[in-house]
Parts: sequence; C-alpha cells; structure tokens
Amino acid sequence: MITISIKKTACFIYSLMCYCAGIASLIYFILFVNDLWLPQTVNSIEPSASWVTVFVVNTFALLLFGLQHSIMARPYFKSWLTRFIDPSIERSTYVLATAVAIAGMCYLWVPFGSVIWQVESEMGVYVIRGIAVFGWLFLFLATFMLNHFELLGLRQTFDPLQGKAAPVAAFKTAGFYKIVRHPIQTGILIGVWAIPVSTASHVVFAAGISAYIFIGLYFEEQDLIKEFGDTYLDYMQRVKRVVPFIV
Repeated sequence: MITISIKKTACFIYSLMCYCAGIASLIYFILFVNDLWLPQTVNSIEPSASWVTVFVVNTFALLLFGLQHSIMARPYFKSWLTRFIDPSIERSTYVLATAVAIAGMCYLWVPFGSVIWQVESEMGVYVIRGIAVFGWLFLFLATFMLNHFELLGLRQTFDPLQGKAAPVAAFKTAGFYKIVRHPIQTGILIGVWAIPVSTASHVVFAAGISAYIFIGLYFEEQDLIKEFGDTYLDYMQRVKRVVPFIV
C-alpha cells in the first residue's frame, strides 16, 4: 500500500515538473517568435551563415517540433509508450517532449534575411502587439475551456492521489469551441503572425508553424473521428476548423 502511494506521489511530482517545463517552453516560444527581450529571437541580426546552413538547420528545427508533436500524439505511439511507463504519466511525457522540441526548435533556429515589413507608427506597433496578446490569451483561455490541467497532464496523476479514477476522454464544445474546432491553434496563428517588424526569417518560421498546424490538424481530426464517430463528423459540419465562417 505504501509502495503504491509512493508511486502515485512520484508520478504526480514528475507530471508537475513536466507541466512547468511545458509552460516555460510556451513562454520561450512566444518571446522568440514575437521578437521580445531574448538575446536571440527569430528576427535577430546574426553574422551571415551560408544558405546551406540556414536551410539544413532550420528545416531540422521545424521537423524536430513537427514530427515529435505529431508522432507522439498518435494512438499507436501512446499504446506503445504505455508498455514502458505508467499510463497516468503518458500525457505528461508528451508535454515534456513537446517542451524540449519547442526549446530545441527556437534555440537551433538560424535567423536570416532582410526586413520584409516594418510598422513605423507607434500606435500601429501597439495595435499589432495587442493583437498578438489577444492571440496568446485566446490560446490560454481555450485550454481551460477543455480542462487545462488534464490537457497538460496534471489531472491524470493528481486524481489517483485523491483516490479517484483516471479521467475518461469526453467530447466537449464549450466556449471558443462553439465558434472554431481548434481555438488553441487559432491563438497560435494569430500570435505568430502579429508582429510589427518581420524579417524573412520570421516569415519562414511562422509559415512553417502554420503549415504544421494544418497538417497536424488533419491527422488529429482523423483520430477524433475514430474516437467520437458521427458526433465529431456533425461537429465538423457545423463549426469551422480555425477561422470562424472561413476555414
């Protein structure tokens, strides 16, 4: 009995560490892509690197995130992973791996190219920064409209400590989910593009993230159709994917 309690406590501590890593990586990503405060951001002016270096390193950086985020989210991978770890920490492990992938992507990225657009008006800068803040808040609030702590793996380890059964997946359409099917991704798209000064480096980075979002959502929705069947198919007919009334 004591051994079981220690195991549950250890799982919760692990999930808490993964949660903190996930939040930290999201903050790093936001600062990096919005060109704020970090020693190196997506728009940093760096000593010129060869185009081969830029292409190879930046392609690898984007693939590092894209492949990790997609492969680890698939049911077959989850089933394989839980053969080696406690099922309650599967989501936390995904969050930790995502945090490492995001940090690695931003750290490895080689800024390049000249300025594509630059807003000169001080008011214009504030407006665009405000739009970016709106996007990131939209993302953050959307996580709570599902279950923030379940989404990031904490509930799966906290409930067993309270003697409760592990949460069962349920189909929810609360809040923003009534106007778009994937408001978290909507927030990301707003946040990565709303920047007052953009180099070619930012445009390529933001385009890569955007492309991954739409590719990743295709596979995610195939899984959701398998899990929820006609309920999700009906939802797809009624609600647009990431932009209300458009797509």
